[in-house]
Amino acid sequence: MESKDFERPKSQSVFLSFVADEFRRRGTPRRKELAQKIISHPFVEELGMRVPKRLAVFENIDELSGEDLPEFFVLKFANGWSARGVMILQRTGNDEFFDHMALQPVTSAEIQRIQGEQSASFNSREPMWIAEEMVRSTLGTGEIPFDYKFYCFRGRVGLVLQIDRNTGPAKMTLFDGSFKPLRRNTDFVLSDSARPGIPVIPLHAPEMLWWAQRLSLEADSPFVSIDMLDSPEGPMFGEFTYSPGGTHRKMIRFSTKMLDKLDGLMGESNAYGDVAPAGSPESLRALDNPGLLAYRAWAGYAYNGGRRGAERLHGFYKDLASGSDDSTQEYEWYRSLSARWAGLRDRLGSGKTI
Repeated sequence: MESKDFERPKSQSVFLSFVADEFRRRGTPRRKELAQKIISHPFVEELGMRVPKRLAVFENIDELSGEDLPEFFVLKFANGWSARGVMILQRTGNDEFFDHMALQPVTSAEIQRIQGEQSASFNSREPMWIAEEMVRSTLGTGEIPFDYKFYCFRGRVGLVLQIDRNTGPAKMTLFDGSFKPLRRNTDFVLSDSARPGIPVIPLHAPEMLWWAQRLSLEADSPFVSIDMLDSPEGPMFGEFTYSPGGTHRKMIRFSTKMLDKLDGLMGESNAYGDVAPAGSPESLRALDNPGLLAYRAWAGYAYNGGRRGAERLHGFYKDLASGSDDSTQEYEWYRSLSARWAGLRDRLGSGKTI
């Protein structure tokens, strides 16, 4: 596909224009509230979704050294975005830590300096920091769990962005709204500030999709990115993002066909109203899955380019579908997951661009 197919100006895209406008200034007071983690996390927890346990809140980063924090924790600048100001810290001594995001040892004084610089870069008048529990990954590919960003349009999921921050630059890939992997250089292209990754359908994909649809109805917006992590215990909420950095900064550029779809979803969400998610999180949580150990082995093998891992997951869900009543929601999910993993198996075996 020619490069011009990925170069639509934002002035000719409803979706891109909205993201750019929200980056400059939030469109409504509700969006301003939900974009703040200090507000969104208690709100989402009240709705019934898991959020990382909050360990401490600081108005002055100097307070960090006085807190009794666990060996492993995450430090976030409360009003930051695009992972700026995020440190995944592991205590290695009395005043010594290892930052798994920056891959370097740091002291309390160095953390304070780094976070002070982040606060200044965001021009925050009332800086605040959050220390929260470290969410463990369902995959064994690094300490940092994959970030899944659900691009939602008032109850509809248009696409899902997967980010692996265990490498530098981060590895990215995309799915459509039902976890069918999109094709790099056909549906999207990546800038030099990102590397292509292998798509990995999360262990708790059905429940993640349900929560993405549900939370998007609270966003007071025709578009929002619902950011989540897939933990061993289930989906974990991250944040509401109205102007995703990957899109706004052109780390990801969409094909004309993809932008037509996203622009259309912007229009549909206004014309037809909200779309309530089907089923319930409890029913989706009750779906059978391979279990953490088998999933970690199979999906990790697939992520490293091994088609046999995708074949194992395809076979697992195919067997579940074969043993289910074809009129049930369970059957539809097992059949869909089996097909998704089969598609990835075939692509890994073909040697084509992922």
